[in-house]
Amino acid sequence: MGAFVRSAWAWPAIALLILAVSLAPFLVVDVPAVLDYPNHLARFYVLAHPDDPFLSKVYVAHWAILPNVGMDVIGQALLRVLPPSVGGRLLLAMSLLAPLAGVILYARAAFGRWTWWSLGAGAIAYNGIFILGFMNFLLGLGVALAGAGAWRVLRRRNRDVAAVVSGAVIGLCAFFCHLLGYGFFAILIGAEEADALLRAWRQKRLTARAVLAASARLALSLGPAAALYVVTHHATQHGDILWWSWPGKLVQWLVPFMIYDLRLTIPTAIVVIGVTVLTWRAAQRAPGVLLALVGLLVLYLVSPFAIAGGTFVDSRLPLMAALLLFAGVAPRASPRGAAMIAAAFALVIVGRAGLVAYDWLGRASDLVELRADLAHVPPGANILPARTDIDETQSDRFGRVLPNYSRLDDHLAALALIERHAFWPLLFADPNQQPVAVRPPYDQIAAPLGWSTPWPYLFNAPATAAEVKLHPYLRDWRARFDYVLLVGPKPPPGPLPAALTLIRAGDETSLYRIDR
Repeated sequence: MGAFVRSAWAWPAIALLILAVSLAPFLVVDVPAVLDYPNHLARFYVLAHPDDPFLSKVYVAHWAILPNVGMDVIGQALLRVLPPSVGGRLLLAMSLLAPLAGVILYARAAFGRWTWWSLGAGAIAYNGIFILGFMNFLLGLGVALAGAGAWRVLRRRNRDVAAVVSGAVIGLCAFFCHLLGYGFFAILIGAEEADALLRAWRQKRLTARAVLAASARLALSLGPAAALYVVTHHATQHGDILWWSWPGKLVQWLVPFMIYDLRLTIPTAIVVIGVTVLTWRAAQRAPGVLLALVGLLVLYLVSPFAIAGGTFVDSRLPLMAALLLFAGVAPRASPRGAAMIAAAFALVIVGRAGLVAYDWLGRASDLVELRADLAHVPPGANILPARTDIDETQSDRFGRVLPNYSRLDDHLAALALIERHAFWPLLFADPNQQPVAVRPPYDQIAAPLGWSTPWPYLFNAPATAAEVKLHPYLRDWRARFDYVLLVGPKPPPGPLPAALTLIRAGDETSLYRIDR
């Protein structure tokens, strides 16, 4: 075992093996069970087909300086040459691998070698944030980690001008991927500069010139993106601040380890945290990493759930911290201990990828049902999204829920836009957040940051003011829509809402025609 570890090809061989295992689930289904993915894919499809006769009547590209367009730039180019089922999975795989690549590159920069511990990040490649489908954010994390690694190398070589220039460029790249990706980059390089100043202060070598120089480096590196945000940011109509309850924050730290089954969420957390705790004292830690971890903890405690149109804000911070543990720490262990750690991580990585493949394969039956429903929908039709309740505590739901956290099927109907060129009001097309806008008169029934309506709301004629406030497309919906696509278990037997005729009933999706 020792000879294998010391061989020149051992590290790249294991890295390639982890890569293959992590990507294997993408081969089993054309639409993975990731909450926001179908919605993002539909937007990329719209951007890639600006001359489509129907889509061009409904949507218009709205490219602007926005901190959330990295995947849109890549996606619209990729889907011009590849079918959505192929190009979409490549984009989703990119969002899966970007944080892992960032961890490995940061660790290489921090320790001057390829570390085995950084490969352990494969244990959290599939996590709650990925399963929710925050593709731009994940890409931003990878850019932030890789950029902070470059900053660290240039500063170590006293190439301050090059560090500032690269910092400004990488800061802008992270900004265009996601605003929180830019924030992560700022935390990483800011913590490194602060750590150097603290060490100088403890050694009684701190000078005002050193403080000013560090401040100038950070200002010049982070300033361009910050200035762009200040100049171009416009308040969004969905800008309410929503707070998690404090009991909720007691479980949100599990997001980096979350997967479709709690029976693998908890063991993953035990393995990662247990190894970190047991090896912490003897571990080598990159300068500034401890400060960054403390900063992320404080931000987690004070951050809201939603602000300025962004959601799950506080839930993203634990993933940043977990990735930094693999990137900025290099544990030391005896040969026997290292072998045990490697075995535990191998079981976790393979087990989690296997569970993902199993759940994605099971989700394929929902796709068959959905496409059978959509076969009855003519191109150009307007589809109203509805949902029935689903037990979000169950793990055996074939990718339909992230247990005790979120259901994952609410954006599945976005495939109607791609496969039938039908209008679906929930496309992410808020021009304050995405490079797409909805044209009149469709903008009157669009809800770019909305959710499917609960099935019972359709029994009210007309919809109540409270229901319309939550789901704007319910206003005069019988006159404005052609079909209702219901996602979730079939409703109980009984009368249907007025003016609805059942076209096709399935176990997880059902289609109704609206009769005028």
